[in-house]
Amino acid sequence: MSTIITVTTIMSMYMNLTTDVENSKFCYNADIENGRVNSIEVYDNHGKYITANLKRLYTYDEQNRLVMRETLKWNKKSNSWEKHSCLAYTYDADGYTVEKRFWNETSNDYAKAEERNRYIIVMDNVLAVNSYTLNKENGDYVMADNMLIMAPDTNRLMAME
Repeated sequence: MSTIITVTTIMSMYMNLTTDVENSKFCYNADIENGRVNSIEVYDNHGKYITANLKRLYTYDEQNRLVMRETLKWNKKSNSWEKHSCLAYTYDADGYTVEKRFWNETSNDYAKAEERNRYIIVMDNVLAVNSYTLNKENGDYVMADNMLIMAPDTNRLMAME
C-alpha cells in the first residue's frame, strides 16, 4: 500500500487555504521546515486587524506519514494556546485508522475516541470506509456505517475532519 497521508498532502491543503487571501475570513501562518508543515496558525481576519483563533500541530512518523494533528484553541483570557482535540492516525498493511480525541483537563491527556474511521484499500481505485462508535458500556467499538469510495487515483484520498 502506498503512503496516504503525507507531507505533500498537508502542503497542498495549506496552499489551497492561502490562495484567496483578500476575500478570506481567515489568515494563515505556517511553520514549514525541510518541506514539512510543523504547524499552521489560523487568525480571524477582521479587515483592519486579525485575532488568534486556532493552531494545528502536525506530527509525522519515520516514513513521513501524518500520525497526529493536534488542534489548539486560543484562550483570550490567558492569552495562550490550549489543547482542544487531535486526530490520531495509525497505519497497517491494509490501510489506516483515524480517531478524533478531545482533550480532558482532568486527566491532562486526550480522552478515548468516541468514534473512529477505518480506511482500507480494497483494490485499485476502491477504498472501503468503515465508521465505528464507542459502546460506553463495554468499551468496544461497534460498526455504525460503511461505504465504498471509487476514485480515479487512490493516492490522493485522505481523511478530513
